[in-house]
Amino acid sequence: MGKKRKHKKLKKNRRAFAEKIFNKENIEIEKIKSERSWGEKIDKKIQEVKFILAEKIKGFQLNKLEGVEAESNIQKESAREFEKPAFILKKEISQKFKRLRYLFLDIARKIKTKQRKISGKMMAFYQKTIPTLKKWNNIFCTGMVCKTNIKRDVYIIGAAIFIAATTLALAWYPQLLKSKSPEKPAEVALSKEELDYKFEQENILNISTIQENIDSSNWKEYKSLWYGFKIKYPQSWKAPLVQPYSRISKAGYRVSFIANEQENKNFIGFDVAVYDIARVKEFFQTDEFPKLKDESSKDAESCKNIEGHMIETGDYPAEEIYIPQEDDCYNPALFFTVVKGQYIYNIAPRLKVGATINNDSMVAVSDNLPEFFAAVSSFENIDIVRPRPKPVAPKITAPKPASYKIEGGRLVCEKKNDKPGKSDKGKGKHMDMECCLDPDEYPNPNCYYDPAKYGKYLK
Repeated sequence: MGKKRKHKKLKKNRRAFAEKIFNKENIEIEKIKSERSWGEKIDKKIQEVKFILAEKIKGFQLNKLEGVEAESNIQKESAREFEKPAFILKKEISQKFKRLRYLFLDIARKIKTKQRKISGKMMAFYQKTIPTLKKWNNIFCTGMVCKTNIKRDVYIIGAAIFIAATTLALAWYPQLLKSKSPEKPAEVALSKEELDYKFEQENILNISTIQENIDSSNWKEYKSLWYGFKIKYPQSWKAPLVQPYSRISKAGYRVSFIANEQENKNFIGFDVAVYDIARVKEFFQTDEFPKLKDESSKDAESCKNIEGHMIETGDYPAEEIYIPQEDDCYNPALFFTVVKGQYIYNIAPRLKVGATINNDSMVAVSDNLPEFFAAVSSFENIDIVRPRPKPVAPKITAPKPASYKIEGGRLVCEKKNDKPGKSDKGKGKHMDMECCLDPDEYPNPNCYYDPAKYGKYLK
C-alpha cells in the first residue's frame, strides 16, 4: 500500500509540473496569436483603404453624370495638377492601388511564414526540454523530497543559507564602514609658492631629524683665514686635503674632507670649493652646478630659472640647491652654497670614483653620508686675514767704497779716530768712498754711519 501511495504522489507532482510547463507554452502561444492579430489588422487596413478608394471612384463617376460643367471642372483641375486626361489618371490610380494591394499581400505572406518558423522553433524547444525537465522532476521527487533523506537535505539547505548570508554580510560590511567613517575634507589644489614652502618645511624637518642623531661636539675644526671660512668635520676622518690648482676646475681653492671607512658607500666625504666672482661671473658657471639633460633645452625659459630648486634651510648659513631625479631640465644634484663678499662657497658631497646613483640624491646622501648635513650646519664665514707682504729692499746702484771694515755684518769706517771734516778743497759735493762721512760728501748706501758721530751730516 505504501508503494502505491508514493506512486500516486509522484504522478500528482508530475502532473503539476507538466501543467506549469503547458501554462508557459500557452503564454508563448498567446504571443504568437498577438503577432497573427497584427497581420490581421494589416489586412483590415488594406480592406479599409480599398473601400475608401472605391467610394472616391464612385463619387467621381456620379459627378461626371451630374453635368458637363462638373466634368469640365474636374478635367481642368486634373489637367492643372497632372496635365493628363481623366481616363488616363483613373487608370494610373487603379494601377497604384493594385501595386499597394500586392505589397500588403506580400507583407502578410512574410508575416505568416515568420509565424510558422517561430511556432516550429517553439515546438522543437518543447520537445527537447520537456523530457529533460521530466527527468529532473523524477530525480527531485525521488531523491530530494524523500523521508529517508530529510536529514541530509536539511543540512544541505542550512549550509546553502549560511553561505548566502556570509556572502551578503561580506559584501555589505565595507559599505557600512564607509558610511560610518567621517568624510575626509577635499584636498585643495596648492599654488606653486605654497608647494615650494611646504617642500622647504619638510626638507628642514628631515635634515634636523638627521642632525639629532649625530653628535658633533668632539669634531675637529678646519679654518682658512686666507679665504675667510671655517667648518667642522668628524675626528675619525682623514686630515683635510687641499687640492692643487687645476686648469680644468674653475675653483680658486678646494679642500676635501674624506672619511676613513669607505666600504659599501657611494659618498665618501665632502668638498668645500671657493670661487672668485670676478672669474666665474655667475653661479651657473661653478663646477657643482648640474649639467643639462639635453643641450637643446639650454635656451628654454623653463630651464633658465631654478628658483624652485633653491631652498632656504632654516638656521643654516648656506642655501640648499636640490634638483630631484625627475626634473625635466637638469641632472640630479644636491649641494649647499654661500655668497659672501667677492667669493662663492660651494659645499658638495664627494662621490666615490666609479660609483653611480640610482635613486634620489637626497635619499642617497642621507643613507650614505648623514655627517654631511651636520658639517654644513657648522660652516661659518670669518674675517679674511692675510699676512702683509714684506717691503722690498731698494736696489743699491751706488759704487762700493774703496776702503772699509766689517762690523756686525755692516761696512763701517776703518779709521779709529775719524773726525769728520772737509775733504780736499775744490772737489765739491761728492760720494763718500771710505764710509767716513765728511760734510761735503753724500752718504754711501753701502755703508753704515753711526748716528752719534755722523748724525748731523745725515739730515
